Amino acid sequence: MKKTLLITLLLGFMLFVSGCFKINNPPVISLTGSVSEGQEIAPMTLVTFEWEITDFDDTEVTSEFKLYRNGAEVLSVVDTGEAMYALDEEGKYVAEVVATDSMGAQSKETISFKATNLKRELFQSGAGLMYFDYSDYFQYIEDEAFGIRFYKTASEEILPAEEVTVRKRLNLLDTDDDGMYDTWEEIPNDRPDLQTYVYLPGYLIDYDTLWVPYGFEYGEKSIRAYYAGVEGPYSGYVLFYKFAEVGFDLNTVYARWVEAHVFGNTLNDYGEAYKAFALRERYDSDEKPIISLSTPDGDIGPGDSFTVSVLTENVASFADLYDVRYVQLSLWNSEGLVLEGVEFGNFMAGLKDVGTFKSSDEAVTLYKAFLNGVDEAEAADDVFATLTFSVPEDFEGELIAVGLAYEGYWDTYGTYPDLPNPAFRDVDNGSVDGFIVDHEPIVFLE
Repeated sequence: MKKTLLITLLLGFMLFVSGCFKINNPPVISLTGSVSEGQEIAPMTLVTFEWEITDFDDTEVTSEFKLYRNGAEVLSVVDTGEAMYALDEEGKYVAEVVATDSMGAQSKETISFKATNLKRELFQSGAGLMYFDYSDYFQYIEDEAFGIRFYKTASEEILPAEEVTVRKRLNLLDTDDDGMYDTWEEIPNDRPDLQTYVYLPGYLIDYDTLWVPYGFEYGEKSIRAYYAGVEGPYSGYVLFYKFAEVGFDLNTVYARWVEAHVFGNTLNDYGEAYKAFALRERYDSDEKPIISLSTPDGDIGPGDSFTVSVLTENVASFADLYDVRYVQLSLWNSEGLVLEGVEFGNFMAGLKDVGTFKSSDEAVTLYKAFLNGVDEAEAADDVFATLTFSVPEDFEGELIAVGLAYEGYWDTYGTYPDLPNPAFRDVDNGSVDGFIVDHEPIVFLE
């Protein structure tokens, strides 16, 4: 009897203790928008946001959405799951969702973007990393749904020393059935029976406004239709309609064909169905000078050491072409990590490499100069620098992470031992642009 009573009391005590120490997981937020992180758009655009909250502890959760322009709140909604804002001013914007469960656990997700008149002006340039395809006739399309398809020019070898330029038909495919086209299929030009159209709405009625086709935005990783508000409270604004998360290679000529009716005739009757275009840059898509991070795969935890390499695909050749003589890069790291050392190799062939660094508790700045003189004996490679970090045995952080830095606000510079943003200087000490820095961090889950 005493034994049974003892076991009962012990079980009760264990249940009481487990309840006292129950871990409350914070809600998980999935925030998406018609704009993406870091995107630049033009004013007079209607932006929309949606979010979903998942709480693994089945507690009651409230969510609050706020939109800030240059740090000042311009919109706030609670527990709606969606929000929209008629953006009509230039500025830096941050969309933020904060979710709080009934036990006090909280999560936050943000999307930062900006609106500039420069973006509007770029639409008129007809070239660049984005191409804006506009026709006066689009707004008068009469079809409930109209079609668009694309073509591509390519080189084909017909003899060992001779190439010809050919046109290929393209189909957009949705390989994962998520409603968004993600892959191109190339088919021969002489097989029009295999080519298909992507069909888009001839008009939209949303937010009490009538929207009509206005144009298309072509990028390397996306295709979007633009609809203009013509009747209702958002007349004069533009609404995004993204339908493809695959885009077009740089410096390659493409064309589109729009199958639609205007004033009882086809667009082709007005010479507006077909249009050639190209995205322009100083390099092709497979030659982009990209700076990124790489590290060995594996679990990292307290007591471990790991290396991070700063990789530079096509960077040295681009830097040599534009006479770059100085590069400065900064990395941030999780608080508590210890930088054990930095190694610089032979990066620029034909020049003498000189490298050094400065570090703080949460960041390191790398400096590299390229001087006239005797080149290093070892062969040049695409590793700009290799950093070694260690994780202390008493590390208490939730994440172990390292990333290439970019800081848009001066009040965040205090973390860094020097100015954090990348700098590229030529032989005359002029700034050199065109380099692409991948700011996606490497994250280890402890």
